[in-house]
Amino acid sequence: MSGCVSATVRIGDDVAWTIGVSRVVAMDLARPGATPYVLEESAAAVWEEIAETGPVTGEALTLAIASAFAADSTEIADDVEALIADLVARDLLVCEDRLVVDTRTVR
Repeated sequence: MSGCVSATVRIGDDVAWTIGVSRVVAMDLARPGATPYVLEESAAAVWEEIAETGPVTGEALTLAIASAFAADSTEIADDVEALIADLVARDLLVCEDRLVVDTRTVR
């Protein structure tokens, strides 16, 4: 299992994306020569869930997608994990060991 299953994943800081009907197009703007990456159907739903909820664990993401598609979470867990790993490798998602909270105080 990947470290992102129990870790938190979020959309990368330099990633731009647009959401359409059953489709998401994302691109890492920090990567010279990057091409847009298209996510459709359930993969788009994974992205939309992360975009709507913010940082989320892979486990919580799997449960949310299973609920949205009336699927068994144990049956889709490997697919969600593989998608997360692919998106992390493309620098579209960031995998963090824990949720980082900004504790700075504005003075």
